[in-house]
Amino acid sequence: MIDFVLSIFSSVFGMNMRDHHDIPFALPLVMAAVLGLLIGFTFLSLIKNEQAEEAKNQQSSSNDAE
Repeated sequence: MIDFVLSIFSSVFGMNMRDHHDIPFALPLVMAAVLGLLIGFTFLSLIKNEQAEEAKNQQSSSNDAE
């Protein structure tokens, strides 16, 4: 899996990601930040959708009780 990810990043950035002499110092930090942002936004959107569904279910159950 790591080789697959490194091969994708190698082709995107045009450098050998397995060779530590070919990678600029801050590139792994930037890649980690971008990956963290993507994962964070994904989790936040999933939580938001789940809360919206829960609120909708509570509203419909309170309307049924009346």
